[in-house]
Amino acid sequence: MREYLRVSQDRSGTQRSPNEQHEDMLSAAGRKGWAVHPKPYRDPNRSASRYATKAREGFNELLSDLESGSFDADLLGIWESSRGSRRTGEWIDLIELCAERGVKIWVQTHDRVYDPKNARDRRSLREDASDSEYESDKTSERMLRAMRANAESGRPHGKTIYGYRRVYDERSRMLIEVVEHPEQAAVVREAAVRVLEGDSFYAVAKDFNERGIEPRRPAPKRQNVGWTPAAVKQMLTMPAYAGLRQHQGEILEDVEAVWEPLIEPEVWRKLQDVMSSRGGKRGNNWPASHLLGGIARCGVCGAKMRTGKQNAGSVRHDKESGEKLKRETYITYVCSGTPGKTGFHVAMKKEHLDLLVTEVVLARLSRPDFLARIGQHDGSVDAARAQLLDEIREHREWLEKVREKASEERNLTVLFDQERRINPLIEAAQRKLESVAATDPMIGQLAGAEDVEARWNELDLLTQRRVIGLIVEPRVHRIGRGWNGRKGINRDRVEFAWK
Repeated sequence: MREYLRVSQDRSGTQRSPNEQHEDMLSAAGRKGWAVHPKPYRDPNRSASRYATKAREGFNELLSDLESGSFDADLLGIWESSRGSRRTGEWIDLIELCAERGVKIWVQTHDRVYDPKNARDRRSLREDASDSEYESDKTSERMLRAMRANAESGRPHGKTIYGYRRVYDERSRMLIEVVEHPEQAAVVREAAVRVLEGDSFYAVAKDFNERGIEPRRPAPKRQNVGWTPAAVKQMLTMPAYAGLRQHQGEILEDVEAVWEPLIEPEVWRKLQDVMSSRGGKRGNNWPASHLLGGIARCGVCGAKMRTGKQNAGSVRHDKESGEKLKRETYITYVCSGTPGKTGFHVAMKKEHLDLLVTEVVLARLSRPDFLARIGQHDGSVDAARAQLLDEIREHREWLEKVREKASEERNLTVLFDQERRINPLIEAAQRKLESVAATDPMIGQLAGAEDVEARWNELDLLTQRRVIGLIVEPRVHRIGRGWNGRKGINRDRVEFAWK
């Protein structure tokens, strides 16, 4: 048996973490006499609904291994059906792949093994996926209604914004007011004034770090992470600091927020003009000389990685003269570190990271379903997206009207009939929507080439960098246990965040 372990964010503490799922399944497998594969597929803190914003690397690897025949087991174990997927179309793809490869599916909470080749089992699995997707849709709709209501009333939604604190009623826990944070508000104002006066984001971040000011989003599990230029800029672009309420990316001009601005609206708008005017003036036109410089990121702090030189081997001396010989060097990708703080977090030999990333990207581009998943560049992509979204919305609005009518007449027959007819149309439109993507033409050419590797080798360095930057963000983590002193490529250090 090989496991797929997933959990979304667990703020309530009631969900089962991947490790807990693993322990439960390992124990049950032991009682049943099943051998468990040593390498489960994992997706911690990953949603499986259509509203997810992060790719599920573990699930994609699972599908890829099933397609290539390298799954290396005859049983797929999941803790419950919703852990697999909350998208009906995606779940059906998994079922079909398992059926083709002769892989059965064990759902631990059901304590049952399903055979995808069996029509009744296949129907049960599909129904579970449909139910999970429906629950996901209901949750999303409730959240959207709450967000919309809060926006229209000028009330906050989500996490407390840096620079403010919320005051709640001790009994009801209802929000009373949003007030300035005694220390953080001054930091926001200072950053705004300094940028308006010409300071760079880097200079502000460096000064804040040297003064020991806690960053907006402290990460206690990470080391040496503080303010970064990107964090300063992102903070100052937030309309909330001007007392403006934003909803779905749009500033609601006719809505008055319930909190006082830290930056006057006129000053904040001037600040946006100043920051946007800097965009094209900084940087240079030097040609890139390394494949992943500025593309790969540190897995600890998220900073871009630059190139640097590293000494190879120990110091040697000339046998005759005794003079110290010049040491050989090699190029590495190094974390840029945090402004105002010494040191960096990770480094990896350039040739190792280049080779690994190229190998994985080419394997991804060579997949038969790559174009179907990412879509091809087309001038009408935005129109196609809008049309599909309208189609889905119209179908759902129709079903809602049918539900209301059925409730009034106490007649569920019509409702069931319409759901049977309309839900497949919604699913089909959703699958099309997921496959439509505005993509660089070069990616389409590469994926459609007979020999992807040969076509890749024909590209110049800048084009290769562009392709990699469009489809993946490699993240380099620290050396794991057992690798100190070892040579060769440590594949476990590199995480691939697919776009």
